[in-house]
Amino acid sequence: MTNSTNTFPSFPRIEIDLGKIYRNTKRLRKLFQSKGISMMGVTKGVLGSPQVAAAMTAAGADFLADSRIENIKKIRDAGIRNSLVLIRTPSMSNLEQVVKYADISFNSELEIIRMLSEEAKIQNKIHHILLMVDLGDLREGILPEDMAHTFRRLLTFDHIKPIGIGTNLGCVGAILPDQDKMDELSGIALALEKKFNLDFDLISGGNSANYPWVKKTERLGRINNLRIGEMIFTGRNTVDYERIDGLETDTSCLVTEVIELKQKDSLPRGTVSTDAFGDVPAFSDRGSIKRAILGIGRQDVLIQGLTPVADMEIIGSSSDHVIVDIKGTDVKVGDPIRFHLTYSGQLSAMASTYIEKVYLNANQTEKRINL
Repeated sequence: MTNSTNTFPSFPRIEIDLGKIYRNTKRLRKLFQSKGISMMGVTKGVLGSPQVAAAMTAAGADFLADSRIENIKKIRDAGIRNSLVLIRTPSMSNLEQVVKYADISFNSELEIIRMLSEEAKIQNKIHHILLMVDLGDLREGILPEDMAHTFRRLLTFDHIKPIGIGTNLGCVGAILPDQDKMDELSGIALALEKKFNLDFDLISGGNSANYPWVKKTERLGRINNLRIGEMIFTGRNTVDYERIDGLETDTSCLVTEVIELKQKDSLPRGTVSTDAFGDVPAFSDRGSIKRAILGIGRQDVLIQGLTPVADMEIIGSSSDHVIVDIKGTDVKVGDPIRFHLTYSGQLSAMASTYIEKVYLNANQTEKRINL
């Protein structure tokens, strides 16, 4: 559900600033390009929004990547001309769509790859894949010692073309993508190329967590690609969450409205039990405070991903409400309250069917976005 860029008919809404996304993408792409690294603009944080995909493409993203084939289909159907990459291992239930809509997919299971080849034969295509290697983060990937055996097998599949390898770090196991890990990935790539007489197009070293390594390394090795999403949207280094010079941090904003405003005690009265989510809430005694109830709740957005723009504080939430101490802010019933969003907060807000999606500043991109 989207609106024109100049009207805001309802609350709650998430405002996505396409101009800021464009500029962040352009600046990061310039940095990586100067190092000989191509960039995949990852759209999963906005559920494959065609508007955002178009802004990233206009800014020079070499590929568009997403973890959900439904999002890739959405981008493909919007007519955006860019290479589309599925960065989550395909499942047996969606192989037909993967071959139809994705130019490249990341893979780690031989049986899935074999079935992709069979589906590609049916569709009269050659499907390109990157084989993922697990370097210790314990998410998806083949163990390094099993890579050669796996490659030997997949080279027998007629309608599959392996174009490289990749890894994922800084996720489930929170393992840093440091020089040792990148050297290890380069070494695996070089060994496979030599053993099978290959010349890989892409060695994808990771995601936004690789930024500190890219900035300081003088030894890229064979790493020539990164998947970048969170940095584009937050403008922050995802290892320590410090702001990155030259990037804008407020590409999205959540706006909701005050539906009740009352002076009340800060401490609940009565015997404390578990709340609606099975937790035992804890409150600080602030005396009597002016509390605003907002028309949004936990079924709409990750509350921990919200930070009020104004000088106020979230003190509680339920399925349908967020309660804030408005402190000295001048607020009345019906007023909009704005929140900065973390990447996780943005992702959850975009997934909510109750939150309006509003796109701003499409005209600030180099090529005007008309979707």
